[in-house]
Amino acid sequence: MKYIQYAGGYQKENISKVDIEKAIKDIQLMDDEHGAFWVSVITDDENVIEVNNNLSLSVIFEGDETKYQAVNWYEVEQLYKLLLSEQFDEIKRRIK
Repeated sequence: MKYIQYAGGYQKENISKVDIEKAIKDIQLMDDEHGAFWVSVITDDENVIEVNNNLSLSVIFEGDETKYQAVNWYEVEQLYKLLLSEQFDEIKRRIK
């Protein structure tokens, strides 16, 4: 299962890259309190990337959390596309 949830409460299941692109546009217009969203891809474990509107990310794979500061929104979009395609090892490589 793949889903997205905004800090403001919006959520949707069975998402695609179009939902990610919309969320990235939306988050840039949100205030600090609601300026975050996360995407979860559930395989054997729940794999999550959460981003705040200051480009800080929290990446949680297999229960291990890594903090990462993205360079720009393009990089965030690329990480989410990798998440949707379940390329977890590639994400880990990029955020080290």
